[in-house]
Amino acid sequence: MIARVVPAESLSADELRRWSEIRQNVPSLTSPFFSPTFTSIVAATRDDVRVGVLEEDGELLGFFPFQRGSLGSGRPVGSILSDYHGAVVPDDASWDAKALIRACGLKTWEFDHVVASQTPFAAFHHNRRDSMQIELSAGFEAYMDGVKQAHGPTITRLGSKTRKLEREHGPLGFAPHTDDPAALAMLLGWKSAQYANTGAIDILEHQWIREVLRLTHATQTHDYAGFLSFVFAGSRPIAAHLGIRSGSVCHSWFPAYDPEFAQYSPGLILLLKLAAGARQANIRTIDLGSGDYRYKRMLMNRAVPLAAGSVELLSVAASAGRARRVAKSLVRRSAIAPRVRRLARGLLRDR
Repeated sequence: MIARVVPAESLSADELRRWSEIRQNVPSLTSPFFSPTFTSIVAATRDDVRVGVLEEDGELLGFFPFQRGSLGSGRPVGSILSDYHGAVVPDDASWDAKALIRACGLKTWEFDHVVASQTPFAAFHHNRRDSMQIELSAGFEAYMDGVKQAHGPTITRLGSKTRKLEREHGPLGFAPHTDDPAALAMLLGWKSAQYANTGAIDILEHQWIREVLRLTHATQTHDYAGFLSFVFAGSRPIAAHLGIRSGSVCHSWFPAYDPEFAQYSPGLILLLKLAAGARQANIRTIDLGSGDYRYKRMLMNRAVPLAAGSVELLSVAASAGRARRVAKSLVRRSAIAPRVRRLARGLLRDR
């Protein structure tokens, strides 16, 4: 296998067509994050995005999008924005993970959401996680029957909250998508407030991330589209969600709500509204992403195994990557983790 490493914007129409063909024939690549449009949008906001065009015996094998860092280090395209990582190759292709990153001119490639079914990366997994999904092929009613059977008391309480919300603030309304930039600004404002309230680092302070979200919101194609949904109480917006979809798969990406309405579980109401309208929107799967959150465990009825790890060749970059991962692990397990997060948030504001 050889790789011709090129900027994402230089891929030819035939190469982009082949990328899409591979995705259509490989079930594990249906996530919008594997769309060439996602890579192109990130590349429009950063200068470190490259694509390894993979060839074997003169034939086009597939694609490996990545971000190139210093000393030959590599990360998935979109970094912390991407919830699915891996190579875009046919299921029956034979390839080697170390040979892949070597061919792309990398010394290391760190990942935290690689598709576990891509077995060439299996030897480099450090831990596993699941991306939780709502599978709606049987319809919303059948899906809700399963949720009620498993979580009946919680659904009953949610119904009570919803009725109380309508009594106190007006009937609920749902907009599956708005293209208004002001609506996106409202969502991002709520999200930044959520980060601040929970002590998390506000990734929206990075201008390139805000630009990726803006460009995604403005993109409306079958292969890749942003959708910005809102729930209203009366005429007041109370919850919003910026997701992305590719074909019949949509990915829950940036949800947030007005904290004044937190007692009514508005985010959960929004997700169920989205699921209820899925058939009309030709959506079969809503991917909730990884993360062990109670609402995800309640809503999911299917999971996709993912893995975190690092492919490393012997190098300074590999040694630095190992030291960084050890340091992060020690911080997460220590009592100083909240102080470190506050310090990092302050440093981001000062940049």
